[in-house]
Amino acid sequence: MAGFRLAVLGTLFSTIAAIIVFALIYNATRIASKEELAPIIAGDRADVLSDAISDRLPLEQELRQTVAHAPSHTFYALLDARGKVLFANITMPPEPTEWSTITRLTDPQMPQGVQRIDGIGRDLPNGGFLFIGEDASVFAALNKRVAVIFAVVFSALIGIGLLASLLIVGHSLKRVQAISDASVDIMTGDLSRRIEAYGIDDELDVLTEELNRMLETIEHLVENARQVTNDIAHDLRSPLVRLHEWIKHLLKLDAVRKDPVLSSGLEAALSQTTLIISVFVSLLRLAEVEAGSLQGGFTALDLSALVTNICDEFSAVAIDAGQSLRCAAEENLCISGDSALLTQLIVNLVENAIRYSPAGGIINVTLSSDKKSLFRLEIADQGPGIPEEDRDRVFRRFVRLDQSRNTPGHGLGLPLVRAIAKLHGAQITLLDNHPGLIVRVEFRG
Repeated sequence: MAGFRLAVLGTLFSTIAAIIVFALIYNATRIASKEELAPIIAGDRADVLSDAISDRLPLEQELRQTVAHAPSHTFYALLDARGKVLFANITMPPEPTEWSTITRLTDPQMPQGVQRIDGIGRDLPNGGFLFIGEDASVFAALNKRVAVIFAVVFSALIGIGLLASLLIVGHSLKRVQAISDASVDIMTGDLSRRIEAYGIDDELDVLTEELNRMLETIEHLVENARQVTNDIAHDLRSPLVRLHEWIKHLLKLDAVRKDPVLSSGLEAALSQTTLIISVFVSLLRLAEVEAGSLQGGFTALDLSALVTNICDEFSAVAIDAGQSLRCAAEENLCISGDSALLTQLIVNLVENAIRYSPAGGIINVTLSSDKKSLFRLEIADQGPGIPEEDRDRVFRRFVRLDQSRNTPGHGLGLPLVRAIAKLHGAQITLLDNHPGLIVRVEFRG
């Protein structure tokens, strides 16, 4: 239905614009190629990175399996952080970060039957680079055919059909792209995002309405789960605080002091109530941050000074633990944020580094910037690290790995760190330090 209406519109437009089609067709097909293939390439990139994580395989091995089992219209070139080629079934173009076209003139080893490959590359979180190209032979063939036809017969009928097709593809891709953009926002945590319907009651509008109803249900379920947790934490904190104070009062009584067994038991109970209260306080703090209610208190602050001051305060703590805390912060790096929350983020990460680093270990805290106003905070320790397959799981509430079982904590530190980072528009990544862990937080200046 939608395709028929657009085809009619294309036919009407072609009667007016047939004369200028010949001059615009090459550029129009290139634009159509980019509009059609760019979302596919973005989807391929997301799929292969997601599959590599879920399959727990290096990206190089995941690409080999993908090429072995997938259709031959997708091509990859993977480089490591030093520029070494790890895997490639296509020659990397000269400017891979821009939309690139590869032909047999630039890559004589292109597979048989493939006339042109269009694609684009992006940096990977580990410093590597991945270029993905799609078979664009159909667009190359279209350009050649159109040139011959217009040169020989200048057929208005072919021009009408071509332009109508381009309009249909362009309009359809625009709507599909809108769905894709909404999906990306939802996957990054914005559950309130909805897909805009065009109001023409076609198949895509029906799909949009169904997706929006599904998203509304998911949002309500997630919100209800969060609310239950927050309500429990809020309702139980007050009686626990009263119990805590009552135990402290009992410990001061002479009868209790004279009974070592009773006194020891009450001391243990007091310690446990302290831990439980800290869990509830962390839960409520996490709920506040995730709700975004604290964002109204953002002000301009000197991130460099904040990092330096925290390092100065924790240097003595590291020395007491037999460790060395080193700080290298580039000066005058300012962002908009909440000073108390960012202090909590940095303190949590530095405390974790000290807690899990061995005696004699070195903890490096660095803050640097690049030409794109990206501020990078890194805390590197020499502890046991976190296995790659667990690096997403540790950001979930109450998750503690085996190596953390014998250390104080309740599994809410890293979830709070990620929530604070997200509130400030920052990206947090866990990397290997060989040995140890590097926690990288990237802010926009």
